[in-house]
Amino acid sequence: MRTAATAVWALLAACSTSASPDGQAGRTYHEANDRFAEGRYSEAIPLYESVIAVRERLKDAYHRLAFCYEVRGEESRAVETLEKVLRVDRQDEYALRHLWRLYCHRGFPEQALAMAGGLAELYPGDRGLQVEIARLKGLKGN
Repeated sequence: MRTAATAVWALLAACSTSASPDGQAGRTYHEANDRFAEGRYSEAIPLYESVIAVRERLKDAYHRLAFCYEVRGEESRAVETLEKVLRVDRQDEYALRHLWRLYCHRGFPEQALAMAGGLAELYPGDRGLQVEIARLKGLKGN
Protein backbone atom coordinates (compact mmCIF):
# COMPACT_ATOMS: atom_id res chain seq x y z
CA MET A 1 0.00 0.00 0.00
CA ARG A 2 1.33 3.40 -0.96
CA THR A 3 1.57 6.07 1.68
CA ALA A 4 0.46 9.63 1.07
CA ALA A 5 4.11 10.71 0.99
CA THR A 6 4.87 8.05 -1.63
CA ALA A 7 1.95 9.24 -3.75
CA VAL A 8 3.14 12.84 -3.44
CA TRP A 9 6.69 11.81 -4.37
CA ALA A 10 5.40 9.93 -7.44
CA LEU A 11 3.46 13.00 -8.59
CA LEU A 12 6.47 15.22 -7.97
CA ALA A 13 8.64 12.92 -10.08
CA ALA A 14 6.07 13.01 -12.89
CA CYS A 15 5.74 16.80 -12.94
CA SER A 16 7.14 18.55 -15.93
CA THR A 17 9.71 20.98 -14.68
CA SER A 18 10.75 24.36 -15.90
CA ALA A 19 14.21 24.74 -17.31
CA SER A 20 16.84 24.48 -14.61
CA PRO A 21 18.44 27.74 -13.62
CA ASP A 22 22.05 28.44 -14.47
CA GLY A 23 24.94 30.06 -12.61
CA GLN A 24 24.85 30.25 -8.83
CA ALA A 25 21.09 29.69 -8.76
CA GLY A 26 21.63 26.52 -10.78
CA ARG A 27 24.27 25.22 -8.39
CA THR A 28 22.03 25.99 -5.42
CA TYR A 29 19.07 24.35 -7.13
CA HIS A 30 21.04 21.16 -7.77
CA GLU A 31 22.35 21.18 -4.19
CA ALA A 32 18.76 21.55 -2.93
CA ASN A 33 17.65 18.67 -5.16
CA ASP A 34 20.45 16.51 -3.76
CA ARG A 35 19.33 17.27 -0.19
CA PHE A 36 15.74 16.58 -1.21
CA ALA A 37 16.63 13.22 -2.77
CA GLU A 38 18.52 12.26 0.40
CA GLY A 39 15.47 13.10 2.53
CA ARG A 40 17.28 16.03 4.17
CA TYR A 41 14.27 18.30 3.82
CA SER A 42 15.19 20.82 6.52
CA GLU A 43 18.50 21.46 4.74
CA ALA A 44 16.78 21.77 1.36
CA ILE A 45 14.33 24.45 2.49
CA PRO A 46 16.69 27.46 2.65
CA LEU A 47 18.31 26.37 -0.59
CA TYR A 48 14.99 26.25 -2.46
CA GLU A 49 13.99 29.56 -0.90
CA SER A 50 17.16 31.20 -2.20
CA VAL A 51 16.59 29.77 -5.69
CA ILE A 52 13.00 31.04 -5.73
CA ALA A 53 14.17 34.49 -4.66
CA VAL A 54 16.19 34.64 -7.89
CA ARG A 55 14.06 32.46 -10.19
CA GLU A 56 10.48 33.07 -9.07
CA ARG A 57 8.96 31.14 -11.98
CA LEU A 58 10.76 27.83 -11.33
CA LYS A 59 7.71 25.77 -10.40
CA ASP A 60 9.63 22.62 -9.51
CA ALA A 61 11.46 24.47 -6.73
CA TYR A 62 8.11 25.56 -5.28
CA HIS A 63 6.72 22.02 -5.53
CA ARG A 64 9.67 20.54 -3.71
CA LEU A 65 9.75 23.35 -1.15
CA ALA A 66 6.07 22.78 -0.35
CA PHE A 67 6.73 19.05 0.04
CA CYS A 68 9.61 19.81 2.43
CA TYR A 69 7.36 22.00 4.55
CA GLU A 70 4.63 19.40 4.59
CA VAL A 71 7.00 16.61 5.64
CA ARG A 72 8.15 18.84 8.50
CA GLY A 73 4.53 19.35 9.57
CA GLU A 74 4.39 22.97 8.43
CA GLU A 75 1.15 22.72 6.46
CA SER A 76 0.46 26.44 6.50
CA ARG A 77 3.84 27.17 4.89
CA ALA A 78 3.21 24.39 2.34
CA VAL A 79 -0.14 26.01 1.50
CA GLU A 80 1.46 29.46 1.13
CA THR A 81 4.12 28.02 -1.17
CA LEU A 82 1.62 26.18 -3.36
CA GLU A 83 -0.55 29.29 -3.61
CA LYS A 84 2.51 31.11 -4.99
CA VAL A 85 2.79 28.42 -7.68
CA LEU A 86 -0.76 29.20 -8.77
CA ARG A 87 0.25 32.84 -9.19
CA VAL A 88 2.87 31.63 -11.66
CA ASP A 89 0.57 29.09 -13.34
CA ARG A 90 -3.08 28.95 -12.25
CA GLN A 91 -3.45 25.54 -13.93
CA ASP A 92 -0.51 23.83 -12.24
CA GLU A 93 -1.84 20.33 -11.60
CA TYR A 94 0.53 19.51 -8.75
CA ALA A 95 -0.38 22.69 -6.84
CA LEU A 96 -4.12 22.24 -7.45
CA ARG A 97 -4.12 18.60 -6.32
CA HIS A 98 -2.06 19.21 -3.22
CA LEU A 99 -3.86 22.36 -2.18
CA TRP A 100 -7.13 20.47 -2.62
CA ARG A 101 -5.83 17.73 -0.31
CA LEU A 102 -4.37 20.16 2.24
CA TYR A 103 -7.52 22.28 2.33
CA CYS A 104 -9.65 19.16 2.86
CA HIS A 105 -7.31 18.01 5.62
CA ARG A 106 -7.44 21.41 7.29
CA GLY A 107 -11.24 21.61 7.09
CA PHE A 108 -11.58 24.35 4.48
CA PRO A 109 -14.20 22.99 2.04
CA GLU A 110 -14.64 26.29 0.17
CA GLN A 111 -10.94 26.52 -0.69
CA ALA A 112 -10.83 22.78 -1.48
CA LEU A 113 -13.80 23.28 -3.80
CA ALA A 114 -11.92 26.04 -5.66
CA MET A 115 -8.95 23.71 -6.21
CA ALA A 116 -11.19 20.85 -7.36
CA GLY A 117 -12.86 23.32 -9.73
CA GLY A 118 -9.47 24.23 -11.16
CA LEU A 119 -8.76 20.55 -11.77
CA ALA A 120 -12.20 20.13 -13.37
CA GLU A 121 -11.21 22.83 -15.87
CA LEU A 122 -8.19 20.71 -16.79
CA TYR A 123 -10.18 17.46 -16.83
CA PRO A 124 -13.80 18.36 -17.65
CA GLY A 125 -14.91 14.75 -18.19
CA ASP A 126 -13.48 13.39 -14.93
CA ARG A 127 -16.43 11.81 -13.14
CA GLY A 128 -14.47 11.39 -9.90
CA LEU A 129 -13.81 15.13 -9.76
CA GLN A 130 -17.49 15.87 -10.35
CA VAL A 131 -18.41 13.59 -7.44
CA GLU A 132 -15.84 15.28 -5.21
CA ILE A 133 -17.09 18.74 -6.21
CA ALA A 134 -20.66 17.71 -5.32
CA ARG A 135 -19.42 16.38 -1.95
CA LEU A 136 -17.54 19.59 -1.20
CA LYS A 137 -20.55 21.68 -2.14
CA GLY A 138 -22.56 19.62 0.32
CA LEU A 139 -20.03 20.28 3.06
CA LYS A 140 -20.08 23.96 2.22
CA GLY A 141 -23.87 24.02 2.41
CA ASN A 142 -24.63 24.89 -1.21
